[in-house]
Amino acid sequence: MPRTRTSLVAVAAAGLLAVGVTAATAGPSAPASLAPGFTKDISADLVAQVDPSKPRNVILIIGDGMDDSMITAARNYELGAGGRFAGLDSLPFTGAMTTYGLKAGAGPDYPIAYVSDSAPTASGWSTGKKTIDGRLSQGPSAAANVPGENYETVLERYQEQGALVGNVSTAELTDATPAAAAAHISQRACQGPADMTNCAVEKKSATPAGLGSVAEQLVDHEIDVLLGGGKQRFAQATDAGPTVLDYAQDAHDYRVVEDATALADVSSLADGPVLGLFANANMTPRYQPLVATPPPGSGGPAYRCQDADRGTQPDLSAMTAKAIELLDNPNGFFLQTESAMIDKQEHSSDICGAIGDLAELDETVQVALEFQEANPDTLIIVTGDHAHSTQIIGNPADDGRQTATVLTADGDPMSVAYSTNAVGSDHTGAQIRVAASGPQAANVTGVIDQTDLFRTLLGRTPSVLPGPGAPTPLKPSVGVAALERVAATTLRNRGLHVSVAAAGATSVKVQLLRQGRVLVTRTVRATGGDVRLRTARLVTGRLTVKVVASGASGTATSARKVVATR
Repeated sequence: MPRTRTSLVAVAAAGLLAVGVTAATAGPSAPASLAPGFTKDISADLVAQVDPSKPRNVILIIGDGMDDSMITAARNYELGAGGRFAGLDSLPFTGAMTTYGLKAGAGPDYPIAYVSDSAPTASGWSTGKKTIDGRLSQGPSAAANVPGENYETVLERYQEQGALVGNVSTAELTDATPAAAAAHISQRACQGPADMTNCAVEKKSATPAGLGSVAEQLVDHEIDVLLGGGKQRFAQATDAGPTVLDYAQDAHDYRVVEDATALADVSSLADGPVLGLFANANMTPRYQPLVATPPPGSGGPAYRCQDADRGTQPDLSAMTAKAIELLDNPNGFFLQTESAMIDKQEHSSDICGAIGDLAELDETVQVALEFQEANPDTLIIVTGDHAHSTQIIGNPADDGRQTATVLTADGDPMSVAYSTNAVGSDHTGAQIRVAASGPQAANVTGVIDQTDLFRTLLGRTPSVLPGPGAPTPLKPSVGVAALERVAATTLRNRGLHVSVAAAGATSVKVQLLRQGRVLVTRTVRATGGDVRLRTARLVTGRLTVKVVASGASGTATSARKVVATR
């Protein structure tokens, strides 16, 4: 899949320059007195990275509460004012993203919430739709305790297409941002079966039966790789009796790992999905806290952040690297990974904790970029969910309600303030950074909304780049039909009957998959046809029929879910 094109895309290049794409020459070691700048016109370099083709793999990296002020504070501390993060600041396409949500009401025109929490913001990119505070991938309603309509998520779409999926966080896996990827519930606090007091009608034991707590839903989705904190939620007993952890292992064949060594030892998904629970609640930030206090504030001109004792916990980049290793397969994957403690430490007015998790996010971006170098059909998107109140200030004695001062990599003091609360701090409604690299990465430029990410994450219909030469042929299209249920004996003896219709293709491949593993592969004519998918042995459970139509301008896929019964 080509990543370059020499034709001049004047409109795209102008837009990219307008939002300030980072120059590749901006090195992290440049001193503030020699601040890095552009040494040449980069229009051609940007155009060369415009790739309209659909990505095979998608890696979404979220910095919870990560806005430009927090990025700048972390950069100043770790690298100096003239430095540049090797991952985050190197992405070629950069834009701004709005994060507003809705308020509960009579509808259908709900009031605007200009400042939102992580539940509706994460639901925005997960579903492409706005919702209210506290709500996870579920539409708005008249009140917080009235469930809304469940919205399909990006992760669920990729599962339907037969791709492998992963969800990684340094918070509890049941917390809002990771939960929105694959859970639908009216109130984000309903994380485990014992936390369902305010979500009683959504319990599995309700009549009619609900989807259950966030922990139960994540397990029921059979997400291939789940890594993070929150063991306490999975240790809670379900309405049926066993704990969520027991249920995950017995009903869904999850393998549970609880430290960095055990995670490193996992080498494939052949023996089932992986559930990594490395902390009872949230995972430990890189640095010990430096909590801001009323002026003149905490820390001081010589204060440097101190490493925290993280025990046997893996860090975010290690979890992400392992997730990519396990998910990588010919059919592609979707991975969401979150640096969560940026936000949580900002809420605590802890500048060191937030800086450490942002530095870890940058290391995680570098892991993703290294994979992308060998797999250029991978889209990487890096952004936050909302802005926060950390501000770099000039005078810690009177420029904020709570202040802290640290010594940066420049050898100079930097002071920050938190002023939304007398103690702690809160979200703000400012737009935030979004940056990307890889196929269709140019869609993040300009000013976009969080809901726009939904379509980019799924892969938009490729556009045709202007320039010399013949126009790019239209992308192939394909459809597939198959029974929703088939007996395992029929599947083995006679096979599952599948009908395929295709156009614009030169080859059409039909596959039967179980948990991302290919059981059967057949081909049909370029225009489609009928085929029987027969397994060599008895197979039960949820399967996916996936059809890939390939043509001169790319590929198209279609998938259907099938259940093989005993």
